[in-house]
Amino acid sequence: MLRLSSFFTSGYHNSKWVYITLFLLILLLTNSRQAKNTNFACEICSDKAGYYMYLPAVLHLGFEAKNYPKDFDHAHGDGFHLENGKVITKFTCGIALLQAPFYIAGALVAKTFSLDVLPYSNYYMFFINIGAVFYLVLGLYFLRKWLNYYVDDISSFWTILVLFFGTNLYYYTIDESLMSHMYSFSLFSILLYALKTFFETKKFNYFLLFIIPLSFAILIRPTNILFAPFALMIDVNRLDVLKNKLLVLLSPKYLISAAFIFFLIISPQMFYWKFAFDKYLVWSYVGESFSYWDDPQFAIVWFSPQSGLFTYTPIILLSLAFAVVMFIKKERNALLVFCSFFIVSYLCAAWSNPYFGGCNFGKRPMVEYLPLLMFPIAYLFEYSKSYSIKLRYILLAVTLLLAYYNYALFTIFDTCFFGDTWDWKTFGLLLYKIFF
Repeated sequence: MLRLSSFFTSGYHNSKWVYITLFLLILLLTNSRQAKNTNFACEICSDKAGYYMYLPAVLHLGFEAKNYPKDFDHAHGDGFHLENGKVITKFTCGIALLQAPFYIAGALVAKTFSLDVLPYSNYYMFFINIGAVFYLVLGLYFLRKWLNYYVDDISSFWTILVLFFGTNLYYYTIDESLMSHMYSFSLFSILLYALKTFFETKKFNYFLLFIIPLSFAILIRPTNILFAPFALMIDVNRLDVLKNKLLVLLSPKYLISAAFIFFLIISPQMFYWKFAFDKYLVWSYVGESFSYWDDPQFAIVWFSPQSGLFTYTPIILLSLAFAVVMFIKKERNALLVFCSFFIVSYLCAAWSNPYFGGCNFGKRPMVEYLPLLMFPIAYLFEYSKSYSIKLRYILLAVTLLLAYYNYALFTIFDTCFFGDTWDWKTFGLLLYKIFF
């Protein structure tokens, strides 16, 4: 059996087999976990049904309400509605477009072997899970390539493992493979690498690798456009650096290309909006806004047992603490980590529902920002090599303990936290189950 040290020195941690193994392991975990999920009558319910409904509508059922059984929308958690003779959803089609190749593969297999399967069934969820894990591993792959601009291979390797297994990204891959957050995380990871490499090389193919994921991310959630300025500010330590970046991106060649690609990617959504609402551009989240803009609910966002960020994913606290170390050492992007954290926290705290629904594992809108929020963890692993053996062991123990806490809480979490905003007694029972 290979010793851990020989694993790293031999370069196996860079092998494609690492990503293949990770893909198969996560796929197995996802399907086995969802097969045991008994909390809802279906796996494709609520928000997930809203994201998913485009696929069976295009390939099987159509967009007319008469093609669906009575109360079909209610049976699937009202992620879409059958009204005015149409299938109406507030959710956009970005995830459906990304998942289309995998859904089509399932449809082709079913047709080839004459399988009697329904569009809303575990059969199609199996193919959806393949797609979800594919995008997750793809995101981790590009995130590591981006991290390698700043830290060595071993540090980046440990970072992606801790990030996945030690944060709520794990939950939103294994349990909620149709929610938007993991896909946004993956797209953000890809565009971080693409944008960094584009400014290093000025090659057009890397610009495409940046603008395509950004366009899909905006299509998935319009608020994802916020990540673009964060990505642009990476490595910016002077005003002239930012000015030079903007001059490149705003040149006619890149501006026209970006506009064409963005329009091409969002055009299916515009056609659906025209069909459903008789408008090409629609704000479908009617009644939802930043109503707490003057009274942001930071305490709920960060610390509540009802989906609080640090309550479920405390390793982000360690990351922010090490961002302070980075700032003291004048490392690049430390200030950006803090700015992105507080800006996204404010937007969550100002939203009309700071819980973001009643059933969440941690603060789910933060999942897509994990590439930035966990960036200091990579430096933690990098710096630890110069520390004393004792300090190294302490840092490693703290990191693993916080990662284990998130994972262990996941294993006993029952889809929803059945307690009030500050119901520490109910949450304490969950913690008791973890440790005893």
